[in-house]
Parts: sequence; C-alpha cells; structure tokens
Amino acid sequence: MTRNEYERRRQTLDEELRAGIQLLEMAHRTQVRALDLVWRTLSDEAVDPAAAPRGQTPVPRQPAPAPRGLTQVRADLPAALERLPEVFDRRDVCRVLGYEPQRGALYKALGELVQDGGLALEESGYGQIPGRYRKL
Repeated sequence: MTRNEYERRRQTLDEELRAGIQLLEMAHRTQVRALDLVWRTLSDEAVDPAAAPRGQTPVPRQPAPAPRGLTQVRADLPAALERLPEVFDRRDVCRVLGYEPQRGALYKALGELVQDGGLALEESGYGQIPGRYRKL
C-alpha cells in the first residue's frame, strides 16, 4: 500500500464516519419528534415549547371525543344497518355511524347480531383485514 492509497482510504473512512453521524443525528431528531407527537396525543400536558423541534411550535392538544361504548353502539347499530350495503365490514359501519366506537364494543354488538340471526359472518377477518358481514 502506498502513502496515497493510505490517505485516500483514511479520507474515505472519515467521510463515512461524518455521513454516519449525520444519519444518526437525523434519526434521533425524527424519533424525538415522533415521541413528542405521541406525548401530545396521549397526554393532557403541553410539551415545553423550548423542547419543540427547531422551526416548529407545539400544537395545542384538542380533547378527543370519548369513545362510544357497547350501550351506545347497541343503540345506534340498528339504524346504521339500514344504510349499510348487503355485505359490509367494520369500516363501513364506522362511516355510517359517523364515529369510531370502541373496537371491542363494536365487535361484541356485531357478534350479538350474528347470534340473533340478523347478520351472518361472510368472511372472518385477520390481521389488518376486517371481517365481512352479510345482512339476513
């Protein structure tokens, strides 16, 4: 190895180090912004403006509507069924209801309608693919 090859390889290593540090710092800033977003979403406390990412001001948190429970879903579901297509899934129900009920409450109410004979489970859901129901 000549002196020139050594210097070139050393310079390449130094450049890779600087690029790696920049990537790591960018990843860290992204993770901090994501953490701040999660904190603002889940917490009633405001994020310290001094801790906000440069160039951004924290957005005040709007209170989220309370999730609707089983009693509310049971009351709203019969009217919603009239406006649903013959075969539908959870997303269709939420769209027609106009709100996102508690997940367990919705599936319990739909399961009760299946047991009562008002609906049939057309296709079981799995993962991110929702189950599909058919009106009877």
